[in-house]
Amino acid sequence: MKLYELIEEWLYNYHKDSVKQQTFVRYDCAYKNYLQNDEFSQRKIKKITARDVQEFINRLKKQKSRKTKMNLSANTINILITVLQSAFTYAVDFDLLKDNPCSKIKRVTNKAERKVEAFTVQEQMEIEKYIKSLNNPEYYGIILCLYTGLRIGELVALEWDDIDFEKGIMSINKTIYTTKNEDGDWYFETSIPKTRTSKRQIPLPSYILDELKELKKTSKSKNIVSMNDGSFLKPKQLRERFMRLLKKIKVSRLNFHALRHTFATRALESGMDVRTLADIMGHANASITLNIYAHSMTDHKKNMMNNIPRLFAYQ
Repeated sequence: MKLYELIEEWLYNYHKDSVKQQTFVRYDCAYKNYLQNDEFSQRKIKKITARDVQEFINRLKKQKSRKTKMNLSANTINILITVLQSAFTYAVDFDLLKDNPCSKIKRVTNKAERKVEAFTVQEQMEIEKYIKSLNNPEYYGIILCLYTGLRIGELVALEWDDIDFEKGIMSINKTIYTTKNEDGDWYFETSIPKTRTSKRQIPLPSYILDELKELKKTSKSKNIVSMNDGSFLKPKQLRERFMRLLKKIKVSRLNFHALRHTFATRALESGMDVRTLADIMGHANASITLNIYAHSMTDHKKNMMNNIPRLFAYQ
């Protein structure tokens, strides 16, 4: 049996029905884009050694992404490592091999420091000011992200029934993402959040709650973020509008996810404790929150240090 035959047997006949569609699509795309047509996939599985697998991974590190034209990300390479490890584990479990050549293969780490990009206070004010001038409810999702830290999939999936206006609580219990069907056509899928902690409740500031109450009066959709005629507002449309907005007001051209980072940065600057922020962001624990945002608050840390009183003057 050749490697591509093993992977396709494991992926399509065994693994497909045991994972979320979005996970399957990630594996399938990575396999078809970077492994299926590689000479490595033509090798017989009984002759593949750990060194052969490592050599393939080393080649991946130098390969260019079809989408970005830059070197493959650590995430993409790790998906391929997972595919190989899982396929070979399947081969051992079903007596096709005695040993798994991937058992000692290490995952790739991103040596570059993770940089969190957030809008400054002044830039955020410019964004909010411009959106208010538009007087167009279709743009309110941007404001909502700035004050709740929602991911874009969570935002477009949010429905009016997810808000308890009496208690002032917003429930995050689903997300929308794009995936492929059996024919290879892309479509939108609504699913539960990816992780247990992503399913959460967010207390809303009173001013956001008041704005949502007004927005609901004229809404023609079950979704909070929608087109004015009630039709679905696609994530891609929202991202494109956001980028045009930034260009219009000459603000840093950060991506839509920067709104989430901006919320977290403002929250920490305002004195919110990390444990509370982690819960609101849907992080598994506070250490994740600290690791992501510790380097994004240099100015805030400087101010905090300057607030420490000098107890004794030496001059």
